[in-house]
Parts: sequence; structure tokens; C-alpha cells
Amino acid sequence: MEMNEINLGQTFKFIKRNFKVLAVVFIVSAVVVAGITLMMPNYYKAQVLLIPSDTNSISKGILSNFDNVDPLNYGSASDCEYILDIISSGRVVGAACSKFNLAEHYGIKAEGRELDEKLGRKLYNNIKVKRTENLGIKLTVWDTDPEYAANIANFMAQEIGTVRNDAKKVKYDSICAVIERSRNRILAEIDVLSDSLSKMSKEYKVYYPDGTSERFAQELAKQVAAGNAASVARLEAKMSSIEEAGAKIANLRDQLINKRESLRLWSDHLERAKVDREAQIPVEFIIEKATPSYSKDKPKRSIIVLVSALSCTLLALFVLVIRERIKENKDC
Repeated sequence: MEMNEINLGQTFKFIKRNFKVLAVVFIVSAVVVAGITLMMPNYYKAQVLLIPSDTNSISKGILSNFDNVDPLNYGSASDCEYILDIISSGRVVGAACSKFNLAEHYGIKAEGRELDEKLGRKLYNNIKVKRTENLGIKLTVWDTDPEYAANIANFMAQEIGTVRNDAKKVKYDSICAVIERSRNRILAEIDVLSDSLSKMSKEYKVYYPDGTSERFAQELAKQVAAGNAASVARLEAKMSSIEEAGAKIANLRDQLINKRESLRLWSDHLERAKVDREAQIPVEFIIEKATPSYSKDKPKRSIIVLVSALSCTLLALFVLVIRERIKENKDC
């Protein structure tokens, strides 16, 4: 305890002895840093608050009269992450750079790939995207011009839907093409089966096997009762041929029924895919649009000056302590 009191007392004495030097360091560093911060431009903040919408297939709702799907449902955590990825994508950042001619606004003189890289880095440094506790997304943009900050923030929020819908159309173009090919293949198979059924029915003059067999059976019973052997033999041969053809015709009809059901299902899939492709349901709800704020957000000059001055003072104190120790060692 006594040792701590001695050390503390020595420290206060040391600081008191070098107070003028430390005070000069603090004041000079504060003045210098204040001058530097005054040359820094003021940055103004603009924020957009949005919530992702449910990205489930809208066709499920339309084709079912929205019995089980509400297109106004909020999205899930995965939808939120998807929106975060879109906002941070090079396409959205690049679109904002082009829209507002940020190369001239930022004073960046470069060309080609170098220009794109410098612009991207500059804008990335001036934006912040984070997820809120309630699965919302807050997009913050800083700029030296309050109007620019608000316009860039609102544009980037709106560009989310454009990117999402473009990606969705590419996806559903591929899906529709696959479904269309499957549907056309089934249509071709239906044409072949229909043609085979028509030819076989004409060849055997059998259009409804069950009804035809019943009529021949009735006629055969009459001929047997009449004792007409020749007619009986002819009818039996005909019935055998009809039974054979009837089985084939029934099989063809069963295949046709199955293929037509498959065609109906593929047509439903195609209709849904087309509805989803053209649907313009937004992938986000903008809860609060950005508005220009004319109150400076950064730099925090007072904090910068205070922290810098204290850091310089502590550094000066450290140097004085080292110098004191070196002097004591020499004296010893």
C-alpha cells in the first residue's frame, strides 16, 4: 500500500514538474490538429430504411386466388441477406456512379478499369449497409452535398428491384425454355398416339371396343340359336380379331389419357413460370425514403482534436519518462 502511494506520489510530482512542457504539447497538437480538421470537408448523412418482401412464387397466389399466399408478406432472414448482397453488388454501385456522374463529383481523373476501381472504392467508403433487429435494412450514404447523399441513397434502394427482376427474368427464361421443350415433346407423342389410334380404328372398324364386342356377342348368340354354323365361325373369327384390336386400342387410349394429363400439368407449370417472370412485385418495401440533412454528420472535429491532443501528450509524457530514466542511470 505504501509502495503504491509512493509511486503515485512520484508520478504526480513528475507530471507537476513537467506540466508546462505537457501543456505546451497538448495546446500545440490541439491547434495543429484543429487546423487540419478545418481543411476536411463536411459530410452529410442520408438514410433509407427498407424491409424485404416475401420472394415466394407470386403465381401460387394468383392461380389460387391468394388463398395461401400474401404478396405483401415481409421477407425472411434469407431474403434480408439477399437484399444486402444486391445493395453491395458492383452493379448497383456502378449504376449509382453512372447515374450521378460521380467521377466528376468526386474529382477522380482516371480511365477504364482504373476509374471503375477508384469510383467503387470511393463510394463503398461513403456507404454503410446493415441489418436491423427486425429484419429491416438501413442504407446510409455520406456525401459532401446533402442532396447527392439523399439522391444516391434513394436510387440505390430503388435499383434493388431492377437488379432482382432482371435476374429473375433470366432465371425464368431458362425455366420456360425447359418446360416448353418438355411440353412440345409430349404434344408430339400425343400426335403419334392419336394417329396410331385413328389408323387402327379405321383398319378394324372398331372405335369403341367394349360396345362393338357386345354387339358381336349378341349377334353370335342369335346365330348359335339359329344353328347357322357358317355365320357362327365367321363371327367367332371376327370377335377374336376385335378382341385383339380392342386391347391395343384400349392401351392406346390409356396412353393418350396419361399424356394429356401430363400435357395439362406441364401447361400449368409453363403458365406459372410466365406469371412469375412478368410479375413486378417489389422485393423490398421502402419504409422511409432518404431526405437531405443539412446538419453535418462528420468529421467529429472536437473528438478528433481531443483524442489527438491527448495522444500527443501521452506520447510526450512517455518520452519524458524515458529521458528521466536514462538521466538517472547516468547519474548512478
